Amino acid sequence: MKKGNNTVRCKLSARDDFKKNKWYYCMVLPGLIALLLFSYGPMFGLAISVYDYNPVAGFKNSEFVGLKWFKQALGDVYYRTAIKNTVIIKIAQTVVTFPIAVILALFLNEVKNKSKKLFQTATILPYFISWVVIATMFRNLLSPSNGLINEILVNVFGMEKGISFLSEPRIFPLIIILQDSWKMAGYWALIFLTAISGIDPSLYEVATLDGAGRWRKMLSITIPCIKTTLITVFIILMGYLVIGPFEQVFTQYSPSVYTTGDIAETFSFRMAMTNNNYGYATATGLIQSFFASILVISTNICSKRIAGETIY
Repeated sequence: MKKGNNTVRCKLSARDDFKKNKWYYCMVLPGLIALLLFSYGPMFGLAISVYDYNPVAGFKNSEFVGLKWFKQALGDVYYRTAIKNTVIIKIAQTVVTFPIAVILALFLNEVKNKSKKLFQTATILPYFISWVVIATMFRNLLSPSNGLINEILVNVFGMEKGISFLSEPRIFPLIIILQDSWKMAGYWALIFLTAISGIDPSLYEVATLDGAGRWRKMLSITIPCIKTTLITVFIILMGYLVIGPFEQVFTQYSPSVYTTGDIAETFSFRMAMTNNNYGYATATGLIQSFFASILVISTNICSKRIAGETIY
């Protein structure tokens, strides 16, 4: 409906909107069902955290213990160590992987020939390899008896015997950090590269006419134009500072590296599956989620005040 030079758009009712876009809603439906079943459905299990839960007896016949498990978790030295290890590993992963991903995206953007697709595929390929496969690869590569790395150290550099990398508390976290960079840098780089592709080409043309080189274009055009994407990814990563890489650590750690390699998720897993203390395991997981939410909200507020950008 038009009035003068202005166009007045009538807002569709929910029913009319559904009729108009019904096929789009049908496409969203499977993902929505999966979200409800596997993300929101398990939330009902959080009630276990206030019970001395017995799977056979169920909630009805399990003893209600209130905040007992939460108090025990906050006073548990081993749980605090696991949280500390989680934060240290995740901070190190973010500090290493995030800049590598940005630099990788900037350099991939500068590749203009036919090999660009090949480089993009090569960088994203590790992301699709499961942690179980990666763990097997690294166990063979770092084996103290016949691993390639130890063979080089012994036969080339003259070491007396190989190093048990995955059993050394000081080395294990470094391996976890390097593995994450190798696997995830290409994924985040592809996200940044997608944002870069949306930059107006005329900005680069004007910069070229002004005599700007590649480095100047990167610093003055590319990075400022993808600032929103960079901040969004950074805020997401901040939420994971207390959420450890469970599959990665679980497939490679051992009791010998608990002091530096045991993370909150592996601790909770042992409490549930080894000690059969499901209430305690649920409480520790809920504490993690609480701190993760606080981190995301705090980072988002800081981002809004400092850079004027938020994700919500």
